[in-house]
Order: sequence, then structure tokens, then C-alpha cells
Amino acid sequence: MKNKISHSILLLITVLLMGCNDDFLEKSPLGQYATDNFFTDAKGAEAGVNGAYSYLRHWDIVVWPYVMMGDISSDDTYFGNKNNKPGVEMDQFNFTPASFGGAVCDNWYTGNFVLIARANLVINSEPYFEFEESLQKRILAEARFIRGFAYFNLVKAFGGVPIITDVTPELDGEFLTRASEEETWAIAEEDLNYAIENLPEKSEYHESQLGKVTKGAAKAMLARAYLFRNDFANVEKYALEVINSGEYQLHPNYEEVFMLSGENGSGSVFEVQATRSDTGTKLGIDKYSTMQGSQGLGWGISSPTPEFEAAFEADDPRREHTIAYIGDILYDGQTEVKRNSPNHGTMWNQKALLPKYAFDPSVSIGGGGGGANNPVNVRIIRYSDVLLMAAEALNENGNPAQALIYLNMVRERARDGNPTILPDVTTTDKDALRTAIWHERRVELGLEQGRYWDILRQGRAEDLLHAQGITDYEAVKHRYFPIPQTEIDNTEGSIEQNPHY
Repeated sequence: MKNKISHSILLLITVLLMGCNDDFLEKSPLGQYATDNFFTDAKGAEAGVNGAYSYLRHWDIVVWPYVMMGDISSDDTYFGNKNNKPGVEMDQFNFTPASFGGAVCDNWYTGNFVLIARANLVINSEPYFEFEESLQKRILAEARFIRGFAYFNLVKAFGGVPIITDVTPELDGEFLTRASEEETWAIAEEDLNYAIENLPEKSEYHESQLGKVTKGAAKAMLARAYLFRNDFANVEKYALEVINSGEYQLHPNYEEVFMLSGENGSGSVFEVQATRSDTGTKLGIDKYSTMQGSQGLGWGISSPTPEFEAAFEADDPRREHTIAYIGDILYDGQTEVKRNSPNHGTMWNQKALLPKYAFDPSVSIGGGGGGANNPVNVRIIRYSDVLLMAAEALNENGNPAQALIYLNMVRERARDGNPTILPDVTTTDKDALRTAIWHERRVELGLEQGRYWDILRQGRAEDLLHAQGITDYEAVKHRYFPIPQTEIDNTEGSIEQNPHY
């Protein structure tokens, strides 16, 4: 019997062959791979890694499942739109591997494997490279960062998944099977470490290369991976290396961080790049703002909860810069926030709302939040996140005094020069300081699609969600999301489902 692979892997190869411009990739007969399938010169290799970057903007990576899993599954937002069946299921944790909510997991699973496949096409071209070695290392490091990022996305959601490091993986049996969770973590760590060793610092790139992944981004991503595993020794190591690099500082204006003018600023560690195209080229984020927008701007999905609104301390300016209310005027000075309908919520993600007239006060960008032509970068890791990771790790590692320095740097920026609000935290009690740092993460990084992963690794998801009436959440069952049912069916069970589904 012929070797078979799951539909996702077939899709990946199809996407690769169809998604690459003929200028970059000459096709050989189906099933035949030769040197002309790979990149040899610098132009081709750059084009190949840009193909991986471009997929970061995709619906499957930083839009639908990203918002659903990171925010709607948490205590910070709920579905917001009663007609949004996947959002309702994700919010209530009553999805199945084959349901509407389960299809969100399918998007995340397949989308990240497409990222892996695009990165692999560059990585596997290394034997055929015929250009300057330092550039080879940088391009390979960019591709391996993206692959490591994708495996991190997969392992934290599903546990072990198939490990694919070749363009055409060799199969021992009929189907690819899942690697262990530890093996999957190992490939993510290996890729990110390679990126750390071979990427330039942010300041070493030419200004025309703004937005490429950097050494600091790789260290911060690895710190985040270790944070998810509560490996605080390594969190401290990599977060402090980012801090001590001198490459980053907090942008002085919290509100501006999330405007177009704040993109790739001093506190930007890793952003997915987007721009508006007047020619129809897909250079924008695919509906990240539209998904979360209010009437005239989007679909009203993922509304802040009252509990999240109440989490901000009195007069914390970040609340107004994070939550949009009915009647608010966005930063173009004329776009008004309106409720979609009685079936929708009454609060929205201010950080994701794109004004209609963001470029020209007389010309609407249309499409409600920009549609698939959304020019807003998605902020994946900000410097304040790195400071708070360092603070948490230092506290857990018995150094509360230094932890307070980084925690209070974040609070100082947030108070925006007003000494009467957000006083410095002074406690050195480990438990009390941990609570303060967790609080600061919630309000500083609110509605940036990281909350669920935080409360999951903190072991608090069940208590917090049950307090909101989400009683279908089970800590043991929902430690992992379900493997998509299509993967189980198309591999005849060789890809095994996570327990309790």
C-alpha cells in the first residue's frame, strides 16, 4: 500500500507549489523534487522567507483562532456576537473536535503547519545556497524563528504534534504520527536558539528591513515559551538578555503604541507587519480589526467582560486605551464607536479598532476595520511584556527587589506623569508580589490575545472561568484543545485525539 499522509500535509505541499511565484520556484513533475525546487541565490532565498513572513498575516495565524483561543477562551472577553457560534462554543468550552468551535482548532492546527511548510522550503534549501555565508545564516535564522514560533503555537495548544522538518517527509508507516510533547517543545527551542545565534539585533538591520525578526525577538519568544512551562530560570536568563541589550525601551505614550504611528516603535519586540495596498495585493492583516470591530467597523466578536473592565485600578489610563465604549471617537477624530445590535456587546477592543479614516480624513479605508486590507500590525511581543516576564521570573527565583524594578517601570509609564495614580508596588512577599505581577500582566497586556495562555499556565483557568459561570470548563480535559476531527479521520486514527474528547 502506498504511503499516505493527512489532508493537512497534502494541503501544505499544494499551498507551497501554488503560492510561490514562478520567478522564485520552478515546478518539476508532480512527485519529483530536484534542486530547481529549492532556492539557490540570495534573491530567491529572500523571496522564500518573505513567503513565510506573509503567512503570518493570515486568518489562521493572527486572526480567527488567535483571538478565539487567546481572549474569548479567557475571563477577559466573551463571544460578543450571539450569532457567532464558534465564539459561543469557545467561550463556554462546549466545543467538540468536529463542532463550530472545533473548527477554530482546525484553523490553528492547519495554519501553523502551513507556516512550518513555508519555513521548511527555505531551511531545506541550505545545501543549494550559492551566496554570502553571513546572509545565508540570517535567512535560515529568520525561517527557523518562524518555524519555532509555529511549533510553539501548536505544542501549547495541542501537546505533541507531527514533527516535519523536511519538504517531503519520509514515513516509517502509512501516516505521520504525533511526536511526544517533549519532542515538540524541543524542536521549538532548537529553532529559536538557532535564531538567537544567527539573527542581528534590531539596531543592526537597515531601516528598509524594519519588521524582520531579530535576536531580541527570538530571545523574547524563547522566554515566553519557558514562561508557559513555568521554567523561571530560563525565563529570567532570556528576558534579562533582552533588557540588558539596550535595544528596547518603553514607548513614552501607552495609547500611541496601538496606533499606526506607534508601529515598530522603541518598545516593539515582535510585530506581524501589514500595510494597506492600493493595488489589491494582500499585504494587510486578514480581518484582525474587522473581527473585533463595532458597527461600521466590524463584526463585534470578542467583547470585554465586566470582570476585565473592573480589573483596572482607579484612574488607570490604560482602561480607556484598551476598552472602547459606545460613543467613543477613535484616533482619526471622526469615527464613532456604535453598538452593532442588541445581540452584541457594549464594549470593544480599543487596541484592535481601526478608524475608517486612518490615512486621509476624507477617504474611508472601507471594509469595516480594513477587511483583508487591514494595515495595522499585530503586536505579538512588546517590551513591557519582557519586563513583566523578567519581574515574574525574578520573584519566583528569590529576587523580589529586582523584580520590583521592572514591574514598577511598567506602572510608571502607565501613569503618564500623574503621581497620584498607580503607586509603585513595594511588597517583597513572594505570594503578594506574584499576585501584583499577574495583575499587571492582565491590565498592561489586556486584549492582546495572551490572557488564556496566562491563566492556563498559572493553574487558575478553572477557578476564574467557573466564577463567570463557564462550568463546562474542566482543568484536566481542557489543558489541551482537541486535535481537529478531520486529522483523526483522514489518518484512520494514526493521529490520536487528546484525552477526554
